[in-house]
Amino acid sequence: MRYLVFIISILLMAACNSRVEKPEEPIDYAALRLDSLNKVKTARFAEARISAADLIREVIENRQPGDRFRALDVDLYSSVLLPGHYIDRSFMAMWISHPDSLSKVQQMLRFIEGAEFHGLIPGQYHLAKISGLYDEIRKDSSLIFNGNYLANIDLLLSDAYFILASHLYHGKIDPESLEALWGIRRNKAVLPFEVHLKEILSSGSIENGFRNFYPPHPGYEAMVKEAIKLHQMQEGDFSVKINPKMLSVKPGDSADYIADIKKKLEFLGLYQTDTLDNIYKYDEKAVEGIKKLQELFGYNTDGAIGKNTLKALNMPVKERISQLYVNMERMRWMPDSLEPLYVMVNIADFTLGAFRGSDTLITMRTIVGKNYRETPVFNSKITYLVMSPSWTVPPTIQRKDIIPEVSKSVGYLAGKNMKVFDSKGKSIDPSTVNWRRDGMRYTIRQAPGASNALGKVKFMFPNKHNVYLHDTPTRELFKRDERTFSSGCIRIEKPFELAQLLMADMPDWTPERIRQSMNSGSERTVVLKSPVGVYIYYLTAWGSSDGKIHYRSDIYERDKEMLKVLKDKPAK
Repeated sequence: MRYLVFIISILLMAACNSRVEKPEEPIDYAALRLDSLNKVKTARFAEARISAADLIREVIENRQPGDRFRALDVDLYSSVLLPGHYIDRSFMAMWISHPDSLSKVQQMLRFIEGAEFHGLIPGQYHLAKISGLYDEIRKDSSLIFNGNYLANIDLLLSDAYFILASHLYHGKIDPESLEALWGIRRNKAVLPFEVHLKEILSSGSIENGFRNFYPPHPGYEAMVKEAIKLHQMQEGDFSVKINPKMLSVKPGDSADYIADIKKKLEFLGLYQTDTLDNIYKYDEKAVEGIKKLQELFGYNTDGAIGKNTLKALNMPVKERISQLYVNMERMRWMPDSLEPLYVMVNIADFTLGAFRGSDTLITMRTIVGKNYRETPVFNSKITYLVMSPSWTVPPTIQRKDIIPEVSKSVGYLAGKNMKVFDSKGKSIDPSTVNWRRDGMRYTIRQAPGASNALGKVKFMFPNKHNVYLHDTPTRELFKRDERTFSSGCIRIEKPFELAQLLMADMPDWTPERIRQSMNSGSERTVVLKSPVGVYIYYLTAWGSSDGKIHYRSDIYERDKEMLKVLKDKPAK
């Protein structure tokens, strides 16, 4: 009985004096199992990466002289950057850095597929092999622990990166090749592609990383977007069938073929129909659509539907895409840095622009070489001007153009204010010369004046082509849509304005003095205080900073050959 009382007392005291204890939380065995599995997975992945590093090292070390590195029996093209990249990282695989993440592989695969819209061939960057490996690991996740798998996919991805980055930055075609017909010297910084790769792999976006290698031209990405859009339009493309002799319609007129023109304009995104439209009437909306088309193709925006406008309307979508690709490559050849003040002439666009940095100071029309006397592509520096220039007729022009005319009538020379000189510089009576037999023994020079072929001023920049910018007395030719009338030199629309701009840092040369010297009839050479860069290039398509895509005729028929070379495999 005492014992029972004692026990009851103890229980009552405990009930009165103690705090309520919280029950222990149940053990989360599922979480413990998951944590344990993750640790095992991490350990197995680390082991696979070490195994992959050994295999990569063997690939790098065991290449025989003259051979290429290989992965899965595929040649790797980056023989210089690839070993340095892996040696600096102790041969560790970089593209799959976590057993649960294939995002960089997926992003790189997507970018390689999209290389098509940069004018490059995705299959030339190991697309098939990488895509196959990606599909394999999606079906069998255990491959993440396979060192051989990690080594091969990493080597292929890294090689694809180096080659693709190089092609986007430098261009795929050697610009000095005969096929390219390009003489502008490169001025590109040497990029550490391997450093950029490390940054790209640690960043969130492969695509953004590749933007480091795009040409700095503001319209390049607009061209890529246009290529994607046009690719989706190819199947729906069609031509407007019109007899060119029937193209006499004016704004407000009606014709059966206007309905087809409106349909094509709408297809190209330049016109939007509504239910109130008379489909056969060349109404104001349709005129505006044609003017937009003419602007994009560099024609006079008069709304008249002539053969050039019809040609632009019917330019196949496939041809537009090819033109974009060829000109993206040309942009990759352009220098990255230019002089503070520079002049650019696009031969195919028949235009000249003068720029300070990214600011456009002046633009004007030009006349360029005929298709059998092509204006060459090159760059130099304008160092001096010649006011009221004389013109010594070049041998080719003398043989092909002048002598045939003089042979018909010796009075041709006097009419052109031209004189004849012998090898000693002595003036010769042209009537005493047997022009058919001996015409090339003499020099023909045209005196300064209103009829001089060089006009009132020429802009000189030393070059092997003997090409320069100059004024012209035949100013009516600037009104033409296509202006291939010169013998290789470039005739410019606004010579006085350009001279004034280039001499702006020479205070003694006021606008009045420049104009007076240009009209003096006495030849005078003026050396510029600051030489000005000049770039004569050839683009038949480009994007502007506002996203518009411009197309031009391939006047020298260079695009087709370039497209062929662009599709060739990278040089081994």
